[in-house]
Amino acid sequence: MKVLNYMSGDSWLPALAATSQHDLFEVMLGAIYGADEGVGEGDMDLSEVLLALESREEQLSTALGHGVAFPHARLSNLKTARVALGVLQSPILFGEQPTSIVCLILSPADEPTVSLKIMSQFSRMLMDETKRQAVLTARTADALRAIVAREDLRIDQPILARDIMRAPGVSVPPDTPINKVAQLMSSAHLFVVPVLSDEGRILGDITTDNLFRYGLPDFFTQLKSISFIAEFEPFEAYFKAERSVLAGELIEKAAGIVPMHYTLMEIVFDLAIRHVPQLYVVDAKERWVGTIDHGVVLHNVINY
Repeated sequence: MKVLNYMSGDSWLPALAATSQHDLFEVMLGAIYGADEGVGEGDMDLSEVLLALESREEQLSTALGHGVAFPHARLSNLKTARVALGVLQSPILFGEQPTSIVCLILSPADEPTVSLKIMSQFSRMLMDETKRQAVLTARTADALRAIVAREDLRIDQPILARDIMRAPGVSVPPDTPINKVAQLMSSAHLFVVPVLSDEGRILGDITTDNLFRYGLPDFFTQLKSISFIAEFEPFEAYFKAERSVLAGELIEKAAGIVPMHYTLMEIVFDLAIRHVPQLYVVDAKERWVGTIDHGVVLHNVINY
């Protein structure tokens, strides 16, 4: 089904003058429902929908970067998803991110993937700078609709890595001493850190297991119990070499380097079945462009 099927002629809102999320949501909900104060088959009114949207934003901002946000709510008495696209005259904050393009999505509570697929389709389009600028400069509802119509956005497309990945986070170059890596992982509560080349390519990663195992004899991996070992300092080798060993010497080949078109099924298989700690999404030039871990899937899919 086309995304346009979830939008009406009033769903296109260029040059919005709203200066707060509350005002913006009121205007966009008014455009979706018009004079009809009822929603779906139940008795929920627009004030309840507004509260649901604001509560979702308080939990975690729906801003995706590049000045784009996707506020959304799942409603138990909604029959079919409804969507509005708005462009602000002046950016307003979603979380800490100035936002000018807002795609508001309402979906039935029992169809959570519909809203995610709608978001993924708009996200793919709006991450393209040329298309994003076209949306920002549209002056009429017809012009805004024409831009989206040309893309033929459809929800029967699979959800891909590029649709749910978060921005690249902390990384280290290969010449970083391992004591600095350990300090970074401790302070930022990280269990894995990628090691990047100057070109932004993943050379491998360092996990907490790497640091824990450093200096342990090989036979330790075969033991089922250490009860017969009277004395051994497991971190002795680490402390002796912490300033001389570099990250590039301790890395292991990253198990989870995946392309942007990796499917959600493949993502879940790698995380849940292969127990890959996190996936590094790379572009056509093998540069790191995003990360997916268990938390990303929980937030974007299961808890969407």
